[in-house]
Amino acid sequence: MDLTTQRPLPAAFGLHDRHVVVTGGGRGIGRAIALCAAASGARVTLVARSQEQLDDAAAEIRAAGGTCAGVAHDLTDTESLDALAERLWEVAPVDGVVHAAGVQLRGPAVDVEVAAWRRVQALNVDAPYFLSTALARRQLAAEQRGSHVFIGSLNSSLGLPNVSPYVASKTALVGVTRALSTEWAARGLRANIVGPGYFRTEMTEGLLAEPAHAQRILGRIPAGHLGAPEDVGTAAVFLLSDASSYITGQLINVDGGWLAS
Repeated sequence: MDLTTQRPLPAAFGLHDRHVVVTGGGRGIGRAIALCAAASGARVTLVARSQEQLDDAAAEIRAAGGTCAGVAHDLTDTESLDALAERLWEVAPVDGVVHAAGVQLRGPAVDVEVAAWRRVQALNVDAPYFLSTALARRQLAAEQRGSHVFIGSLNSSLGLPNVSPYVASKTALVGVTRALSTEWAARGLRANIVGPGYFRTEMTEGLLAEPAHAQRILGRIPAGHLGAPEDVGTAAVFLLSDASSYITGQLINVDGGWLAS
């Protein structure tokens, strides 16, 4: 192979002229991802159920010099996700999507009711799968390259107790990522999953409020501290960018070394 004929290195993490959709972008990790994507030059469209959170996040992004719009939508309504994809596409052809919307359910497995189980799977698995496939139909028809980033968890790699519906959903996302990556790779679409460790967000606030439990968590993190949501944001931006153009089907953990310890 003549190495002198290889294509030049891409501009690291550059998302200029890209349209990136971030679900769950109104708060927490999703909001941090949206801020990082906008700071990297992307035109960002946020999707969340709360219009108030969307407006607040969009205002923050615009105040920092970014371009952002918000679309209020109930992602658990799977029958409406193709229409949502069309609405997002009308803003601008979608280059990348990050599925950060999610819900947690804590309690013993023997107490989980069917309706609660289905609610977790609907938002954590069904919504990202059907929104990604709806967007991919349009990307493939346009012969457009694209990146689909799913947000997993430590529970994508193991099963922690008292969160069995959540474990099931985040494990399922690994399978979704691998299947879509192999199906789409030859046509220019990539699919990867980021596995966040422990971060201080609204979802973990109650868990970390118990000093003994918080200490057990911190005691296992080799880095010695909780992560910042922006740590997941920069990982997502990497996977959205051309800097990761040969990476697909991968689970990238952002956990301060928790799983390695």
